[in-house]
Amino acid sequence: MSAQQPPGAATQEAVAMLLHLAFMEIRLQTSPVTDDQSPEALARRRVRINELADLCHNLPGYLAPERRHRAAEGLRYVWRVSAGRRREWLRSRLDHLGYDYSWLDAPDVMEPATGHDGPSVGQ
Repeated sequence: MSAQQPPGAATQEAVAMLLHLAFMEIRLQTSPVTDDQSPEALARRRVRINELADLCHNLPGYLAPERRHRAAEGLRYVWRVSAGRRREWLRSRLDHLGYDYSWLDAPDVMEPATGHDGPSVGQ
């Protein structure tokens, strides 16, 4: 995989499909409970629903016509703040979609300034 960002249309489509897949999984997790499900299993379903909702809650805004040009920025943000199961979910879904996400780990020279000119005290 290359570290070059895919075209904007491909990223917009990937964001839309991530949302679609998250909604489908949330729908599955909220399906009717069976009598043989333990309270622990129900708690895990709830945790999973919250993880998916937290992961994707900002992405729909990047599909608005006036913000589509920022879809890559939104996807990069979600990638950077995700770890563990959330990052694995993103990887597996982007792999499923055939989307080259290698650019998400590449350094971004256009990142916003941190608000100070040097390391903070104690570093």
